[in-house]
Amino acid sequence: MSVQNIKIKEILIDDSRFASKGFLFDTPSCETCHIKLFDKLGILYPVILYRDNKKQLHLVDGKKRLQYAKENRMDMVSAIVLPETTPVTDIIILILCNKKHLIESSVINKIQFIFFAASLNAPERWILEMLCVPFEFKPHSEFLQECERINNLPRELKLFCHEKRFSQKQLLNLTYHPQDLLMQLMQWRSSIQLTASTMDEIASSLKNYLRSHNQTIRDFLAGPEVNEIIESSLSPRDKTEKLRQLIHIKQFPLLSEANARMQKAIEQLDLPKNIFLTWDRTLENRNLDIAVHIRDPKKWQKTIDALRSEEVREAIEKILEEL
Repeated sequence: MSVQNIKIKEILIDDSRFASKGFLFDTPSCETCHIKLFDKLGILYPVILYRDNKKQLHLVDGKKRLQYAKENRMDMVSAIVLPETTPVTDIIILILCNKKHLIESSVINKIQFIFFAASLNAPERWILEMLCVPFEFKPHSEFLQECERINNLPRELKLFCHEKRFSQKQLLNLTYHPQDLLMQLMQWRSSIQLTASTMDEIASSLKNYLRSHNQTIRDFLAGPEVNEIIESSLSPRDKTEKLRQLIHIKQFPLLSEANARMQKAIEQLDLPKNIFLTWDRTLENRNLDIAVHIRDPKKWQKTIDALRSEEVREAIEKILEEL
C-alpha cells in the first residue's frame, strides 16, 4: 500500500469514526515525550487513514503527528489510506497494536476499548474471542452489557478509576451506586483519603443508609456534621475515618449508642494499661474478651487486684447486659 501526501484540512481527526479520545485515558508524560521526539527527528512515519464510501478521510492512527504538523503550519502530511473495503476488525486490531501499552495500562482502559470496538459494530463473537480473552476477561455476552454500564459512568469518575487502577469488580460495583453520590465523593477527594477500597466502602455504606431512610445525598449534606468534618483541620486520613464513623452512626444508631455506652464504662474504670476489654462491635458475637499482657512479675498482683475490684465487676456486668 503506497504512501500518499494528503492535505491535513481534509482529514477528520476528532470527528473520525475511529477517534478513541473519549474511550482511553492517556498520561501527559507520553504526549511530552512524543513532542520532544518530533522536535528532534521530525515525523518519521506516515499517519494511517481510512476512506469511507463518501470519500471522507478518517484518522486511524497518528493524532500526535497531525497535531505537531498543524502546530508547525504544515499543509500536507504523508499518509497510508485504507480503502472502504477494509474490515473494521482489522482496523481495531491495528489500533490495539499501536496503543497496546496505553490500553493495557488500566482495567478501565481495557473495558472502554472493548466498548469502543462494540460501538464500531464489530461482531460480538469476535470481540469476546479477540479482545476479552487476551484482556483476561470472561468471554460472555453479559460482560459486554457490563462494559456499557461502566462506560456510562461520569468521565471524571472514570479518570479517577484509571489513576487509582480500579479492578473490574470495583468498577462494576460503582455502577450500582447513584451517580450524584459518586460525584459527591469526587468533590471530597482532595479533602479525604480516597482510594479504590475506601471509595467502594463509603459509597456502599452511604447508599445503604440513604436507601433505608428514604433520603438523598442532599439530605445527608444538609446536616452540619459532614461540613464540619470536611472543613476541619484534620488530616485527610482522619477526615476519612470521621466520615466513616458518622455514616456508621447514622446507619446503625442503636448499635452505635450501645457501643458508646460500653466504651464509656471501660474508660471510666481507668484500668492498668496491660488489661484490655474488647467485644464484637457488631454485637453479633455476644462475648466480652478480657486480655492481660504481663512482662514484669511485679505487676501481676496489681493486675489481679484491679480485676477483682467492685468497679470492674459492675462494669463487666453492665457490658454483658448490653451484649
